[in-house]
Amino acid sequence: MPYNQLTKPIKTWQSWLSWFDEDLQPVIADLLWQLSNSLGPVKESKWCDQMLSSGSGDIRNRGDYQHLLTTEWLIGEEEPDEFIRRAVSNEHLFVTPIYEKSKANGVIIALFDCGLLQLGVPRLAHLILMILFDIRAQQHKSQFYWGIIQSRSKLKLFSGIEDLKLLLNSRTITCIDDNQLDYWHNYLQESEFFYDECWLIGNNISQSDFATHKVSISRLINHFSKIAVNIVSNKVAKRFELTLPNQVICAKLLSGQFESGSNYGVINQQFIEPININFKPKISKNGDYVLMFNNENNNIHFIGISDALSQRQKCRIKFYQLKLKSKVLAIDIQGKYIFALYQEDQKIFLWGTKGPRKALSEAIQINTNHTLSHFLSISRQSMYGYDVTNILYIDDQKVLYSIFCVPKNSEEIKQVEKIAQNVIALFKLSDRHACYIYHNQDQFWIESDHLYHLPYCLKIKSIHDNLQYFISAENLWLTGFGRLAIGFEQQWQVFDNENSYVEVKTPLNWQVFGLFHDYHEDKINFLIINHDKKQVATFDYLNNNIDICLSSSNKIVNYSYNSLAQCFTIITDIGELILYSFLTRSIRLKLYQDDLHNEQ
Repeated sequence: MPYNQLTKPIKTWQSWLSWFDEDLQPVIADLLWQLSNSLGPVKESKWCDQMLSSGSGDIRNRGDYQHLLTTEWLIGEEEPDEFIRRAVSNEHLFVTPIYEKSKANGVIIALFDCGLLQLGVPRLAHLILMILFDIRAQQHKSQFYWGIIQSRSKLKLFSGIEDLKLLLNSRTITCIDDNQLDYWHNYLQESEFFYDECWLIGNNISQSDFATHKVSISRLINHFSKIAVNIVSNKVAKRFELTLPNQVICAKLLSGQFESGSNYGVINQQFIEPININFKPKISKNGDYVLMFNNENNNIHFIGISDALSQRQKCRIKFYQLKLKSKVLAIDIQGKYIFALYQEDQKIFLWGTKGPRKALSEAIQINTNHTLSHFLSISRQSMYGYDVTNILYIDDQKVLYSIFCVPKNSEEIKQVEKIAQNVIALFKLSDRHACYIYHNQDQFWIESDHLYHLPYCLKIKSIHDNLQYFISAENLWLTGFGRLAIGFEQQWQVFDNENSYVEVKTPLNWQVFGLFHDYHEDKINFLIINHDKKQVATFDYLNNNIDICLSSSNKIVNYSYNSLAQCFTIITDIGELILYSFLTRSIRLKLYQDDLHNEQ
């Protein structure tokens, strides 16, 4: 989801923001805004009132030639000692240097700690501070110089985005010591730099007389989305927490991928056969795999794309085909593997790319007249220590069943375990955990057979058969209560704990199809699609704000969302598949069918 724009335009920062890709500019502006408020205003330079000689070109004629003859040279002849004294003291009437106020302010200097204690996300604060120091210098009508504390070199005049990359590439295992600080103290004394501000940026930097400001940056043990920043000067001390972007944006910035040329490349991939517009694509937990299935020919396409931070974006498509006489009842992704339940010759089989297919005993009854609306696979650890696959599904009687099997074993599956009745929703929380919702005498419960802090009883305001159920913040569900939305059309209840909920009315002409938990801002947004099926957006119900994520010139005929991956897919009426990621806030994949194939 795009970061909200700042409350007022930052026009004065635009030249610096233009260094970055358009998707990153709101993120950089947000970080600049957070830090700029704590640096304080730029004060008048202490060097601006210094009286400096303007040089020999400004020596002024202080009298006519006759005056020269009767004064200065006569004194030189009669009183040579007095003539020399006046010359030394600039007291000659005929010539004298002109003094004027300095037209330049003192420079701004920043020295960065690039040692072990500042590797990782603290370097992100270094980048933002470097930009702010250049902004301050230009506002101050001055210049900004920077250096590395551990590097015994000269200061470098800041010149732009290449300096940001140079700072990122300056890494060392050496921590700061007094000898390094003494070097810079002596360097600044011997140099001709007149500075108004000298900033030391690092962690646990000892007292240094030459520095006007010290900035200490450290991680927070219990909060991975923020870092602690302490700013100390002779007059004031401030401490605050800098809120970071999500981990993918942080990694992109720390790898120096600033410009549009280094943006997450949209993978445009041509597809050989038509895309099945009636199948909702399955998305893997990490968002790097998409599963497509065509029930007309039983073709399975498993699409793998490069990690979001990979410099070279690639797409790999694996093809599998089941027999034409097979009827696929359900299909799912577990990690980078596929599992499918299908009927063939009056028998039911469990097939997967991880091992041979397995027949289900005839004692296991599944209604093959309907596909399974809820089917998922997770990995569990057996009592003997090895991994087994756990298949969970809800049949047409709303009964939840569980099947265990060893992937590489081809033995017949003879047992199925009945977990619960009246089950209306099933969710995957991780590769190893799942939960479900069932109702019992007008009470709704969210339960898991292997998470012992569950169940929770839910107070549903209005109960009917058309209710929809969405969960998010899956990591919170693993240890407590996460986020849950229950409702229909425009009337929703959003739960953040068992005993309280917020009633939400979603916008008219928009349909809800998911719940997005923004970890960066720790808030819930509805994922919605408009009535003409050409726009997908997030709805921030707390601020009553709609943010458009994706617009299509073609009608969207199918869509699916994976809250774990924070990705959604759409399929348009021309057979185009698009994968969008909230982590990168961009389209990751565009898959379109072969034009030649269509013509045939």
